[in-house]
Amino acid sequence: MERIPIRFHIIFWMGLIILGVAALSPYYMNLYKATMHRLIFLPVWFVATYGNLYVLLPKLWDQGKKILYVFSLSLLIFILTVLQRIVCIDYFYPKYFWMRAGNADELNPFWLGPFIQFAAFISLPIILTIGLREGWRWYQESYKAKQIIAEQQEAELSYLKAQVNPHFLFNTLNNLYGLSLESSKKVPTMILKLSDLLSYSLYEAKVDSIPVKKELNLIKDFIELEKIRYEDRVKVELRINDRVNLEERLAPLLMLPLVENAFKHGVKNTEELKPIVIVVDQKEKVFTFKVENEIQDSHGQKDSKGGIGLSNLRRRLELHYPGKYQLNVSDVENKFIVNLQIDLHE
Repeated sequence: MERIPIRFHIIFWMGLIILGVAALSPYYMNLYKATMHRLIFLPVWFVATYGNLYVLLPKLWDQGKKILYVFSLSLLIFILTVLQRIVCIDYFYPKYFWMRAGNADELNPFWLGPFIQFAAFISLPIILTIGLREGWRWYQESYKAKQIIAEQQEAELSYLKAQVNPHFLFNTLNNLYGLSLESSKKVPTMILKLSDLLSYSLYEAKVDSIPVKKELNLIKDFIELEKIRYEDRVKVELRINDRVNLEERLAPLLMLPLVENAFKHGVKNTEELKPIVIVVDQKEKVFTFKVENEIQDSHGQKDSKGGIGLSNLRRRLELHYPGKYQLNVSDVENKFIVNLQIDLHE
């Protein structure tokens, strides 16, 4: 649970005490007694409220142990109620309230009526803080969901502008035109791959998650189109480990920017044959996507580390998989390596 600023704790307890004093003052007709009656509950309130907030809720309720949580909370309230009744009967009431000796019922810590009253009073801040906690969590999740949608839409627009832009389409269509003049059998396949790429970007990528196999098919189509564009200047090695669960679901368009980055900085401005190695792996629920390309321009490649593409990718990863991903970028022996790992545990 996020650390709550001290001022909110102070405001909460002062508000609770002031409301309690206001409620008791007409009964006692004495502001001092009403205030003392509320302050005497502060120790058990603190133990019950913070024990619930920082121990029982995160350790039991949030872990799905709901029956054990209800039992533990009930036991905590029961014990604190007994202790509070004993303190009040043995010390507080005789000194500040009773004008006479208490009768047998009044001296009994387990007298049903007052016992239930004490238990309910001790439970009051627990109920309030649970409501505040769950309300705040709901607000955060709603806000985060809106952020994810906004980031997804921005990523789609960025991808369409940066990847499937008129220049890319122009080069691809020129290559397709050349192949068509040669009556190449590759033309229908290439047109279909281009169509699939556009369709995926425009429609399928709008969902929150998509099977790994669809994302990999998109990458394969993209590679084939880039091969047409760069012809014999590129050699792509795509390794997909057998243990990769192709039905596993990922947020869309997380891997493609890394592949595009390899083409852009590893092949674009050279006439030599340049290799690109892509490795897809998975160990249990940890998915790994690694892209490696030779550095042809160290300055340009260096800039790409902090470029808009990787910055946007990091932001989307933080929204979709907070604390559950690693995106490492490194230069090793004149090779640019990007390694993405995502923990897919629920």
